[in-house]
Amino acid sequence: MSCLRLFPVLAMVAVERPGDIEFRSRLKQTELKSADFYYQRGQQFLEQGNLDEAIVQFQHGLASMPDHRKLQQAMTDAIARKEAANLYQEGLNLHQAGKLDDARRQFQRTLEVYPDHKEAAAALAELKKQDQEKAFEGLALSSKAPITLNFRQTDLKQSFEFLAKSFGINVIFDESVKSVPVTLFAKDVTFEQGLSLLLTTSKTFYKKIGGNTILVAPDSKEKRGQYEDHLVRTFQMNTVRAKEMADILKGIVTIKKIMINEQLNTIVVRDTEDVIKLAERIIENNDRKPAEMILEVEILEVNRSKSERLGLDFGTYSFTAAVPGVVPLNRQIRNSIASSATLAIPSVTFRFFKQDVDAKTLANPKIRVLNGRAAKIHIGDRVPLRAATIVDATGQTRTTFDYKDIGIKLLVEPTIYLDNSALVKLGLEVSSLGANIGQGNDQAFVIGTRNAETFMLLRDGETAILGGLIQDEERNTRIKVPGFGDIPAVGSLFTSYDDSANRTDVLLTITPRVVRGWDVPTRMAREFYSGSENVYSDKPLFASLESATSAQIRTEPGTASPVAGAPIIVTPPPVAAQSPPGAQAAVSVAGALAPAPQVLPAILAFSEPVYEVATGQNFEMRVIGANLAGAADVPLEILYNPQLLSYVSGARGDVPADSFNSSADASRGVLSVSLGLGGGAAPTGNAVLARVILHGEKPGISYLVYRVPVIKTASGDTLNAQVRAARVVIK
Repeated sequence: MSCLRLFPVLAMVAVERPGDIEFRSRLKQTELKSADFYYQRGQQFLEQGNLDEAIVQFQHGLASMPDHRKLQQAMTDAIARKEAANLYQEGLNLHQAGKLDDARRQFQRTLEVYPDHKEAAAALAELKKQDQEKAFEGLALSSKAPITLNFRQTDLKQSFEFLAKSFGINVIFDESVKSVPVTLFAKDVTFEQGLSLLLTTSKTFYKKIGGNTILVAPDSKEKRGQYEDHLVRTFQMNTVRAKEMADILKGIVTIKKIMINEQLNTIVVRDTEDVIKLAERIIENNDRKPAEMILEVEILEVNRSKSERLGLDFGTYSFTAAVPGVVPLNRQIRNSIASSATLAIPSVTFRFFKQDVDAKTLANPKIRVLNGRAAKIHIGDRVPLRAATIVDATGQTRTTFDYKDIGIKLLVEPTIYLDNSALVKLGLEVSSLGANIGQGNDQAFVIGTRNAETFMLLRDGETAILGGLIQDEERNTRIKVPGFGDIPAVGSLFTSYDDSANRTDVLLTITPRVVRGWDVPTRMAREFYSGSENVYSDKPLFASLESATSAQIRTEPGTASPVAGAPIIVTPPPVAAQSPPGAQAAVSVAGALAPAPQVLPAILAFSEPVYEVATGQNFEMRVIGANLAGAADVPLEILYNPQLLSYVSGARGDVPADSFNSSADASRGVLSVSLGLGGGAAPTGNAVLARVILHGEKPGISYLVYRVPVIKTASGDTLNAQVRAARVVIK
């Protein structure tokens, strides 16, 4: 019998025999073999690009062994890749429909879900590049066709005038701009590219004045202060402290004026628009929510004491004799001593006592803590101990007390990493109140302590055990009658035995569970231009000289023969045909944005991306459908973890249906929902297709993943659909 078939049999035996170590060991081995088998199969499907079947294999593996770390990571990555692929396809469809802003947001969401999605990164870069070409700082250019520049010892002002007139822009110069010769050759450049070359090489900058006029001035601190506008911007910090963020900004960007409002946790900045934009991007990348985790702690303290008393207890005995102060010198001395001598005969008690005490203290606290913050747990008592006795001027005596924490104290401080592992600093102290060693009213107690401090690197969900904090005390007391207690064989009759043994053991387990990982910005958001050493800007210093790849009709640049000492007048040829609206904003990403019918795809999703439910409780999961116009039959299969969730019932949603059926196969973890719409009741917008009641069996995380559906229309055609996944957190 294979390990996959043997698994359910061993699981039933393990439930019937919870104390059978052999069966539990075999079950653990079978779970591991089954999980590894499904993991390897899932990896094979991933290499083939079949994400749906890979998710199915990982889901089966997690059903065999829910805490398998590699399977959990592979499942998370596969779902992220599938979700990113769906988001990217939606972005392409939105772009083809002319909704560029919505498409940009979908591409950004794609990178948030799966940062290594190269196609989405390229699409965003192309959109940004197209936006820059569409309008250069709001100037009304008469033409956007590239030209060729060939200046040979040409006057600087004439060079600017030629470039401006070629694109229908007026240019004026500051009085400090000098007439110096310029030599420049650039082929197929746009207005932005040509202006950037002239400004940078001549150490000048420009200021936009109106929609078709620019002012050129020397690039100096004095002139920038004269012409550049200054903005005041107030930034509200969410999680980071305003003082810390101000230090970051001062270290990266030279800000002219910056103030901090610690009460409102805001930063007020006054500077140029370019500096404000850079500060905004820096703040967006650093003002992120910190990671957070729940520490599940189990503390078991076992106290065992044994005491035994056996034998005759003779109590206390004594002999006294008194001699009178005056003793007559006769034979009455012995009689005088005998008359004053006393002998106390002890009381005899036979002790036969034995005591065996077992005590257990079990605590299972759960504490939620932020990254880098300390959390403290104390289980025990606060005992008042005398600190000092003070006699005041009136003769009154006052006693002061200090309260001491007695019991179990736990101090933890996690440092959460990007892969959701955590370095946990742990300090454990176990203390107990001992005997009173003081005298009279001056009480002084002995406090027994056991301490442990360590650092542990734990994965998300990994359990660490800390034990061995044992205190063992044993006492043996013998009380004998002098002389008689040492007689062999019968000496035990004159001996009292008092034996005691005390043992205390503390066992601690700690399990970190990440509630919220690090909010890491996308790769494109983390890296951006910041200008030169002296000038700040979020754009490249030299505009990209590469030819823009777009879906619009491209005109060939005009050329002219160079004449020394004069600008070359270049007249771009007329465009062959009028480009349709929206064609200039089109994006070409490796052929992915090819023309297609402007029909939004069908979408299958869930009402919530994350469901939270307590163990033993029911919750409603709603199946959402969109853009299902023309659909006749909608058969759906949803994968879930049957060890964490169970199916209760299903009901039709808000869409009228000719037929409805829902069922679940608990052995495979597949929920089936089938709707017969007849082709006339299919929704065009968002609608609830079904309402399913699920039950949380035990704590954990179960994913809800659609299998690729085959939706048929009334004419028998197949309707392609994009799916969204969700997850259920059972607490």
